[in-house]
Amino acid sequence: MKANNQIGFITDKINKLETAILQIHSNSLLNLPAALVQTRHVDESGCVWFTINKPASYFHESDHSFHVALNYYKKEIPFYLNTYGIARVVTDAEEISRIPISVMQDFTNDKLLVCVHILEANYYEKEPKQALNIFQKCKQSLTNLFIGNNEYYDFKVDQKTFYA
Repeated sequence: MKANNQIGFITDKINKLETAILQIHSNSLLNLPAALVQTRHVDESGCVWFTINKPASYFHESDHSFHVALNYYKKEIPFYLNTYGIARVVTDAEEISRIPISVMQDFTNDKLLVCVHILEANYYEKEPKQALNIFQKCKQSLTNLFIGNNEYYDFKVDQKTFYA
């Protein structure tokens, strides 16, 4: 797949999923916390734009560029996407003035504008759930009620078995 096709494919998937968990992979002393982000824009160079709440301990002297992971998932959509890249906090007024309006619609003084350049993206299809008929659902419910669903651990001490 060519680079333009890959960016188009990833852009389409990100636009369908919209929401991601932002995880910072930095050893900086002043780190941004993990956050739930709403993607505002994905540009043609593979950069994802969004805003996050400015933490109380954020200083302008801290790192403006750091490694991040964006994990996109939506319950009713049959796929998910994990991306990794380099994020930067955009503070330059000239660059902010060139940003699309869709990105700027919720940008205020208590928010940070973040741009993530995607370096790697992993796309996964979810396995469809097996459809159960009413008899199978009843049988499964009764089995779980009386026997359990085998979510326990067993260990042996002096030839005695314990379950936890």
